[in-house]
Amino acid sequence: MSMYNHSLPAGLVPNRDAMRRDAPSLAITKRIEFFLLIGAVFFCSMNYFRYGDTNFTVADFFALVCFCFAVLNRNIDFQLFGRISSGMWWLGLALLVSGLLASSIAGPDPMRGIVIVTQYLYAYLFVVLLFSGRTLDQLVIVAKTYVTSILVLCFQGIYLIHIDGRTNTNFVSGNGRFSGLMERENECAAVIALAVPILLLLITTKRINRIYGCFAFVILIYGILLTGSNTGLMALVCGFSAFVIIGVNWKRLFINVAMIAVAIVAIGSSARDYLPPVFQKRVLGALESGDIGQAGTFDHRVELIYEAMNMTDSTLLIGVGADQYRVASAIHQPVHNLYLLLWTEGGLISAIGLLVMLLSAFGPALIAARIPGGRPFAGCITANVSILLLVANAVPHAYSRFWPFPIVIPVALACAYIALDRMTRPSSDTFAEGDTTAPSQPELRGWADLR
Repeated sequence: MSMYNHSLPAGLVPNRDAMRRDAPSLAITKRIEFFLLIGAVFFCSMNYFRYGDTNFTVADFFALVCFCFAVLNRNIDFQLFGRISSGMWWLGLALLVSGLLASSIAGPDPMRGIVIVTQYLYAYLFVVLLFSGRTLDQLVIVAKTYVTSILVLCFQGIYLIHIDGRTNTNFVSGNGRFSGLMERENECAAVIALAVPILLLLITTKRINRIYGCFAFVILIYGILLTGSNTGLMALVCGFSAFVIIGVNWKRLFINVAMIAVAIVAIGSSARDYLPPVFQKRVLGALESGDIGQAGTFDHRVELIYEAMNMTDSTLLIGVGADQYRVASAIHQPVHNLYLLLWTEGGLISAIGLLVMLLSAFGPALIAARIPGGRPFAGCITANVSILLLVANAVPHAYSRFWPFPIVIPVALACAYIALDRMTRPSSDTFAEGDTTAPSQPELRGWADLR
């Protein structure tokens, strides 16, 4: 007598012959789905590869096809970050887009609001769901792919600045700032800074060779210097500090701090002249003189911020509508502060939604920090969330797909690590003694939701 006949009605007894026939095709489609995810991750920061003047990039194509395969494979899980954290993420996204949509309907250009809301939903709903059902080993491959992608950007910058030498192109601005395949200087520096904690996670968990990891670390730092971005440098320092404090063993913390201090002194005293000229002009000069006005377009951005702050009193409930700040502004430019931009365009509810989304990532970080070997995962999440919280003060709308990937990757890694820990060290409050429903290794993906 089959074991299924004791637990299921006759009409629901699985056909094991059919399951055997479907298994090879399911394995193939899942493999295709994973390769499509790898493609989306690799191209996520290369906006240059897009369709015409639209915001539909090669990464979007890979992500869209990957999502279709995920639906076909029934590999979509809305609680992929855990019940509470996932709920907060979706709540925050709902607040963000509902504020923008309501304000746009009440504003002068409802169609533009629909476009912006669709962009946010694609970036923070569909892209996030692509990480459903991934094992820890798969996510490590995804993390390595992301770091490799950012290294490609940095190598491109080294070639263009030091070998090619041309400026005022799609990849290098007229003043020598590197923007690369991102085509945006500050955003390029930000994604490089976001790649650093992921690289440090791979190094500390011994997922990559430390010599190669240290070489990649140096290349990433130099890539930020080539952008001449003050925001990128602050993001790098913020993310690195957060990771070291939380993700590194406390016994080694002082040794690492001492080594970093020695490196900074060495760079400041002997390697100053070898730093990229654009970094010396836009960043180092402001640091040495203490005059923040030398830091690029700081004064102009402060003017926009003051203007946006004066508008917030009249946009508490309903904003001016998505992408309408430039119309309402006397300067006719969007304020480079995502919190204020969402507040003025979508009302306070949109700005709160952004914060709820980002802060929801701390849920898996808190859980990972309490289990053996989980501190690097917690440190990586904290570092990248901190970077985004900081960078949001200096960028306009953040619906481009290069923003969600470096946030979702550490969170997904932490959730998979927590699930693996629970599976290998089942506690009495997780599985009852003798419970035969405890998952086996191949079933790890089903337990990654931390329920």
